[in-house]
Amino acid sequence: MSLRNSLWAMIIGGIAAGNVLADVTATPGVAANSSDARIPVQTRYDAKKGQSLYSTNCSSCHQANGEGQVGVYPPLKGSGVVTKNDATKHIRIVLNGLQGAKAGGVAYASSMPPFGSALNDSDIADIIDYERSSWGNHGQLVTAAQIAAERGRLQ
Repeated sequence: MSLRNSLWAMIIGGIAAGNVLADVTATPGVAANSSDARIPVQTRYDAKKGQSLYSTNCSSCHQANGEGQVGVYPPLKGSGVVTKNDATKHIRIVLNGLQGAKAGGVAYASSMPPFGSALNDSDIADIIDYERSSWGNHGQLVTAAQIAAERGRLQ
């Protein structure tokens, strides 16, 4: 079997198995990252890990139920940023933080800290996926490779 056919077999096999594949030209099982080029590729969303990371890093402001605090911290439940198919803005906010957000016509003066320097790509993807699939949200899930790509664009 040629290398090209082998790669296609891997891609098709990965999709059939429900895996999201990262760059097939990279070292197998490893995603490139600007801060650590040896982070494992995320192939599935880990709901328990996402919930745990959200609870530790996000729930004190956005609350365990994702409803935030009116006028203080915006809700993630039903948020247009969280439910939009294109997750770019969601990724950028988690990586870089945000000051002066407006959601649902309400201005939020509280700032959100950046998590890009505190969490790796896989952890950020799990948090975002938890937010995009909880509290009735149905946003398209992301991968660690998407986080890494966006992190690279922002530097």
